[in-house]
Amino acid sequence: MGIGKFWVTDESSFVVLRALAMLGGMVAILLVPHPPAHQPYLGTLAWSFVAYKIGLFLGIWTWPAKLRAVLLASVGLDLAFVSLFVWFGGGIGSHFYLLFYLLVALVAVQFEPAIGLATAGAAGGLYAVATMTHGAEGDWHHLVARVATFFLLGGSLGYLSQRERLARSRAEALNRDLQENQRCLEQAYQELQAAQARAVQSERLATIGQMSAKVAHEVRNPLSSISLNVELLGDELLSLPEARRVEAGNLMRAIRAQVDALGSVTEGYLRFARLPKPKLEIAPLGPVIADLADFVCEELRARRVQIIVDVQQELPALRLDAGQIRQALLNLIRNAAEAMSDGGVVRVAAQALAADRTGAAAQRRKGAEPFPTIPPSAPAPLRFVEVTVTDTGVGIPPEDLAQIFEPFFTRKEGGTGLGLAISREIALGHGGTLTCESAPGKATTFRLTLPVPEAEG
Repeated sequence: MGIGKFWVTDESSFVVLRALAMLGGMVAILLVPHPPAHQPYLGTLAWSFVAYKIGLFLGIWTWPAKLRAVLLASVGLDLAFVSLFVWFGGGIGSHFYLLFYLLVALVAVQFEPAIGLATAGAAGGLYAVATMTHGAEGDWHHLVARVATFFLLGGSLGYLSQRERLARSRAEALNRDLQENQRCLEQAYQELQAAQARAVQSERLATIGQMSAKVAHEVRNPLSSISLNVELLGDELLSLPEARRVEAGNLMRAIRAQVDALGSVTEGYLRFARLPKPKLEIAPLGPVIADLADFVCEELRARRVQIIVDVQQELPALRLDAGQIRQALLNLIRNAAEAMSDGGVVRVAAQALAADRTGAAAQRRKGAEPFPTIPPSAPAPLRFVEVTVTDTGVGIPPEDLAQIFEPFFTRKEGGTGLGLAISREIALGHGGTLTCESAPGKATTFRLTLPVPEAEG
């Protein structure tokens, strides 16, 4: 506990209030005329009491962790000082007995009723001892009335203080419940917004897919005819003179290249529009990553890109469509390689995420699709396997980061903008997520998160 925070707690307020009340009461009583025989003792006691209060504050400052024990001990010392003031002040005729009322009242308000009544009993006993030594047996009725007032004051104020503490405790509990309900409502609202966004996105993708399929189908047939006629025209060119045949052959190759490029685009559109539902089977992920790394190794080497694979040992088996996961990772690896025109390193890593009842381990990435929240009574928390593909390229601008998974969005020359969109759809089809972390001039990391089957979790 910091010193600044300590002095605003209930206990510290009690310390200050009791010190001010007792010192103020003592000073007020000292202003009343006292017999000359008592004055030398009272002055010494007053300065001792002030020194004791200063020492109390120093002790609390030094041992804040033992505050309650120090406070209770100081109550006993206060009672002893007040009884000495009464004794040296003349016994039953001393006005210093009024300090007992202050002390009993403050203790009863601060602590539970039992401590307030115990303080009243101790005050009554000490007051009786301090007065009887002055031969006040004849004033026993004054003594009994005052001691009874101690108990009345300690019991009533302790009861009222206990009621106030219970009411405050209930109010704090209600406030905590309200805050928890507000948090749940905010979480439900966020999940509703995410669900609405996913519904809009799914509807949009479905529309785009239908349009893509129709356009691709309408373009594909003419392309097939053009390609066939180009082949036939190439045969006819063989009858031309050598000079014209070379020139015409160059034109034919250019036409064929453009036809092939357009055919590749239409095939991409058709794959996106007709992406089949994954055929999920329990299978290990490690071999899929290893086989893919071997497959793209030569292709990456031609680009001066090194691939590093780091797969955690004994990854839990997943329910996956190995072909689709391979396609998704292939898109991510090729995308990473294309981001490093001067060569670099692509690192593919896989690890199991720790169990988390709220699924927060899988949602902590910015832009992740939220998984359903698991109630605390659920028998077992979800576990996830996370695959990361990291490059050493130039990064992605922030304005592009929010759009990279949108169909047809691309900054690459000749790109279709469908690779990442397809990879994301594959991740969602497996009940997982695909997110990206990047910034200009920094490495880019794609995170594919897949849930572990319940039997494996």
